[in-house]
Amino acid sequence: MRRKKILINPKLCDRNGDLSKKWYVEISQRNPQNEQMVRRRFEVFENCNINSLSSASERYRLAQKLVSNLNERLNSGWTIFNDVSDCVYEDQLQYAATAAFYKNKIESNSNYSYWVSRFIKEELEDKDVAIDTMRTYKSRYRVFGNWLHSRGMSRYDLSAINSDTVKQFFNYMKNERKVCALTHNSYKQMLDIFFTFTLKKGGIDVNPVSDIPVNRRQVDCGAERIEKGDLEKLMKEIDRIDPQVGLACRFEYYCGMRPGYEVRLLKISDLNLRRGISRVTVSQENAKTNKIRKIVIPDVFCDYLINEWHLDVHNGNLYVFGQHGKPGDTPIGRNTLRGRFNKIRDRLGLPLYYKFYSMKHTGAITLAEKGVSLIKIRDHLGHSNLSSTEHYLKNLGYSDCPDIRDFPEI
Repeated sequence: MRRKKILINPKLCDRNGDLSKKWYVEISQRNPQNEQMVRRRFEVFENCNINSLSSASERYRLAQKLVSNLNERLNSGWTIFNDVSDCVYEDQLQYAATAAFYKNKIESNSNYSYWVSRFIKEELEDKDVAIDTMRTYKSRYRVFGNWLHSRGMSRYDLSAINSDTVKQFFNYMKNERKVCALTHNSYKQMLDIFFTFTLKKGGIDVNPVSDIPVNRRQVDCGAERIEKGDLEKLMKEIDRIDPQVGLACRFEYYCGMRPGYEVRLLKISDLNLRRGISRVTVSQENAKTNKIRKIVIPDVFCDYLINEWHLDVHNGNLYVFGQHGKPGDTPIGRNTLRGRFNKIRDRLGLPLYYKFYSMKHTGAITLAEKGVSLIKIRDHLGHSNLSSTEHYLKNLGYSDCPDIRDFPEI
């Protein structure tokens, strides 16, 4: 097999000494995105353009310095795709033949900032992604953007970000930021979605999210189910000290509602408390899946809402979780309930992996152990598909298999 050249070193084109023509130093290098050889022409060194000099001797002296400088940069790991400050792009893009004009184009139309802004607009904002999901995406992409900036790569054409670049980022996340496997995989998925979008739109030729290093670090990342004995102990103390937190826990446990927007922004008008057909409606703007959810309220919880909180006779315009521990015109703060839950958990000396969100997980596992079908659990939790529900339960340690439980005795 014929070996492919990956680099043709800097070489002066002096037009046979003709001072009436443009001189330049040229480098050819293989683009890692599309395997094509690309040429770059350099005319400037230390703010002096080689063609501004009037004598051949002066041009040769400047050209020698320019060639030496480019060789040093290449030896240190720099590539022609990393910098647009001094070069004139001839082959890759049909921009003007001056570095300054190309620089303006690349900074506004081809770098990471441009493409990630376009992705957020077209794939998230225009499709009305839920607020929490939007916040997570923006946070992840901001971290990657900051990392590129810290390495002087934020101005690069996106095609210069190859698989090696992405691997370096994940090594940074693993070794320096110490992220766990769950967070690692979340970044991998979100970057893959972003680069797939950019590939489809023609911004790159190859998705660089490939052969990502494995991260198996297990730390306190997610909420675990609360074991039965601990659940009884915890809820007894919560009901004694902070009934409003107890009410929120029950919406998670009985109705599979997410504590952020779905619980916190719930209004009394969203509740139908007629026993036997009781429902809670999660509005489209508050649901994670961006779809209206109508959730069955179990009879035992319906009785609790009527007998303990009298929500059947309250003003429907009030938020269920208002200020001062009761329904009100203003919803409670974003992290208030979680903070109060954590204080009670810590006072009881329970594990830190029992989180406020654990109440939702605990309710889901309880339904599975009662034999409720995956389809009904899927609908109850508001998942978009059955595989999400299976993955959700598996991550919580639930993998019931009657055939294995009925193993014959030897």
